[in-house]
Amino acid sequence: MKLLNRLKFNRTPVFFWAYAAVILAVVTPWFLKPGYLFFTDNVWGPVINLDWANSGFILNLLVKVLSSVFPIDFLGKLFISGILILILLGGRLLVKIILEYYRLEGNGMSISRGLIFSLSLFALFNPFVYDRALYGQFGILAAYACFLFVLAYLLKIGRTLDFKLLYRVAVFSGLTLLFSLHFIFLLAPFYLLFLIGLFLKRKEIRAGGAAKKMWLTLFFSLLIVLVINANWLIALTLKSSSMIDFVEKGISARDLAAFQTAGKTPLETFTNVLLMSGFWGKNQYRYFDLTTAPGWERSFIFLAPLIIYGIYLSFRHKSRKEKILSAGLLIIFSLAVYLAIGIKSPLTRGFSLFLYDYLPLYKGLREPQKWVAVIIPIYLYYLTWGAVHLSKAKLVINNKILSGIILAAVIVMQAPSLLWGFNRQVISTPYPGDWYEANRLLVSKSEQSNNCHDIILFLPWHMYLSFNWVGRIIANPASTFFTCPVLSGTNMEWGGIYDNSESPSGKAVASWLATKGSGGTPLLSGFPIRYIILAKELDFPSYLWLNGLSYVHPLLETKTLLIYEVKY
Repeated sequence: MKLLNRLKFNRTPVFFWAYAAVILAVVTPWFLKPGYLFFTDNVWGPVINLDWANSGFILNLLVKVLSSVFPIDFLGKLFISGILILILLGGRLLVKIILEYYRLEGNGMSISRGLIFSLSLFALFNPFVYDRALYGQFGILAAYACFLFVLAYLLKIGRTLDFKLLYRVAVFSGLTLLFSLHFIFLLAPFYLLFLIGLFLKRKEIRAGGAAKKMWLTLFFSLLIVLVINANWLIALTLKSSSMIDFVEKGISARDLAAFQTAGKTPLETFTNVLLMSGFWGKNQYRYFDLTTAPGWERSFIFLAPLIIYGIYLSFRHKSRKEKILSAGLLIIFSLAVYLAIGIKSPLTRGFSLFLYDYLPLYKGLREPQKWVAVIIPIYLYYLTWGAVHLSKAKLVINNKILSGIILAAVIVMQAPSLLWGFNRQVISTPYPGDWYEANRLLVSKSEQSNNCHDIILFLPWHMYLSFNWVGRIIANPASTFFTCPVLSGTNMEWGGIYDNSESPSGKAVASWLATKGSGGTPLLSGFPIRYIILAKELDFPSYLWLNGLSYVHPLLETKTLLIYEVKY
């Protein structure tokens, strides 16, 4: 007891460890074994490529610096763990700020940390996070996590008029756009609702003499957002980035069909959106689809009455401004559902196509299911309202711990396969030893081994490949492994789309492959191709015509690779 007293063991560390336990329950298996994590859209390797024009430059630079201290495979796991932690903490902050309003009302109600913890889980354990995580879209999840912080601080500013918090809004808004620029459309309705709230409180702002401070803070907040995104914005200005070309030329009407929200019928699509599901990627069967489990929607059905009760309570509130806030959230919710359905319904198709054609850069949001990221925090808002009022019931008060456990369990059951390394669907996997052998050989043959410029053409020519040593289809990891620059497939081959990358190098290689190299080496700008690596995967026998080319000479054959040298 004396030791416990000296450690000042109180509730705060208990709940800190509760959040830590949740994350550990998800990521622990990955740290028990060395190796990298490989996803369909996310792969890590020993090489960190730095491209200042890319929005991921800052993160890659940070990883590059940290790699001098920690192994990169460890940093990859830490990166994913950090995103999951950020989502959980973003949900916690949002719930906490919603609940703080009851204190502001002066009703003296005690807010349970256990209730905050249980409700926070809703931000993490839902089909949207599960689908995006299993597919490896961690940029979107990082943006979603920062998005939760933005909404939480906007809500607090709207209620307290503490404009210093706008700097936090700016930081998290900047990070949201850095991780996924498409979130600018998801943020816009909430910014508009926030400005409407400020307009309704204009008398309070003027009376407190805060008007000038507000506008000055807004100006500096905008600067913060621009500074965080400065590198890729400058690249766009200097036309050093291909992002605009890709959005304007690479994305077509076929993309809308390929990336449409999942659902066999408009009604099923609508239901999927309401249940926070509908991600197109699950139709590729590259991970366990939650919706195939019998009764997968039961958890949400159990929570729905609390959400509906929260909506009812919000409109019974005595404050007119609170009712306006609630009405605004429901309008945003309806808009998000409408846009998330996209082209799947005759009722929504026309407007989606209109935005696609006439709203600048909206076609970059080619998968409308991303709008579900807007639905989740709105659900959480009303779920919190309903749960906090239900917690006043005598039955709940008499069984606080049990009630909290039941609520947490129901929320977790929305996406139970997130637990224990995504239900062991993704495991730590080392690169094959012969990949390291091949890399050493190519680096030693390079004239500038410390700064290799010799381009490696990696075949088979596919953006996504099934590697036997991974056991699943993943993004081609060659560019993150080999020291010399790698040119690998840009052809996604999905939904009727072969390749929409608009990559000149990719087009040159595709033309060369079509003629089986009869016209000589591919015509590329910059450095020539010096080596070809053919992985013994998938359809590699169809590339063995390389052995008949006079200017291509076998260099090394290993268990999983064939390496060639190109003579000029």
